[in-house]
Amino acid sequence: MRLAIFRERKKLVIGAVALVAVLLLAATTFSRSKAQPAAPVPVRVVAVEGAAGASGLRYSANINPREQVELAFKVGGYVREIVSIPGPDGVPRELRAGDRVTRGMVLARLDDQDHAARAHQARAAMEEARASVVQAQKDFERSQNLVQGGYLARSEFDRSQERHNVARAKLDGARAQYEQASIQLADSQLKSPLDGVVASRGVERGTLVAGGTKAFVLVDLSSVKAVFGVPDSQLVNVKPGAPLPVFVDALGGREFVGKVTAVSPSADPKSRVFDVEVTIPNPDSVLKDGMIASVHMEGEAQAAVQAAGESASIPLQSVVRPPNDPKGYMAYVVLEKDGKSYAQARSITLGNVAGRTVAVLKGLRAGERVITAGASLVYDGALVTIVP
Repeated sequence: MRLAIFRERKKLVIGAVALVAVLLLAATTFSRSKAQPAAPVPVRVVAVEGAAGASGLRYSANINPREQVELAFKVGGYVREIVSIPGPDGVPRELRAGDRVTRGMVLARLDDQDHAARAHQARAAMEEARASVVQAQKDFERSQNLVQGGYLARSEFDRSQERHNVARAKLDGARAQYEQASIQLADSQLKSPLDGVVASRGVERGTLVAGGTKAFVLVDLSSVKAVFGVPDSQLVNVKPGAPLPVFVDALGGREFVGKVTAVSPSADPKSRVFDVEVTIPNPDSVLKDGMIASVHMEGEAQAAVQAAGESASIPLQSVVRPPNDPKGYMAYVVLEKDGKSYAQARSITLGNVAGRTVAVLKGLRAGERVITAGASLVYDGALVTIVP
């Protein structure tokens, strides 16, 4: 009996010791895992730049043609001909992208046999209807004389007048059908509505096309439009008719002077900027559709920047919202401590937007490093690693 009791107590003691050991091991593991530092967050940084000074404000712009027209066939048929012009080597070749065209020039022709046959048929029907009108007119005049002399019943005169009216109505219908057939015959030729350059060609000789098939895209590059966006704070400094210098990097930074010809009355719902259009003369056609340019704003725009006391500028992607202030702005600065890099949150006050950068009125100094890529993944005091 005593031996059984002793064995039970021994089992309880062993179980208690095992439980204590498990708890101690778990606590030790938890303590070690808690003490282990978090992995550094990979980020990209950029040095804070000084705000725009004597160089003014620059905005990125896209070069667009003065006019762009998409030409399509109004009728269907087989493409019989693409007009040929002399190539650079003097050998005639079919019209293609980059070739110049003039207003009224025929660019392509469809096989017009069916359209020509319908036009001839409609013309014959119109001539027949015209002859019927002439005969009905004579019958009506004869009936009018007879009824006035009392030699013809009034009912016969009314029928003669009705036949004359019907003949005239048929002539009007036949004339409309002939005009429609003539228009379709003319539409089998595709003509240029402007003096310009072929941007693209979408048909080949022998292709069967339907009505509405786009055949050519023409652009007028006699002058071009540089389109860029400005924030509302700078909109007051953009006035229609004012000259603005435009620089094109693809042409070695060559400067072109244009005039402001249009300012959008409403901001883009996503970017919250207003589109501004600057028209630039392009007599030598050196400016091409799709080129990237920068627009330089000086004078009042520059004075506004200097008056605001803007001392630094950072990329727009560096700006984030503080977690405790949904209406504020902040950026993360990278600091070095004990050979490690840490992110430090800085509350900032923003100024004017210039292209893809924004001026900072308060909170940053020129030369400090701010996080660009990864700004939304870090927090104040987070360990970071800088990647190229």
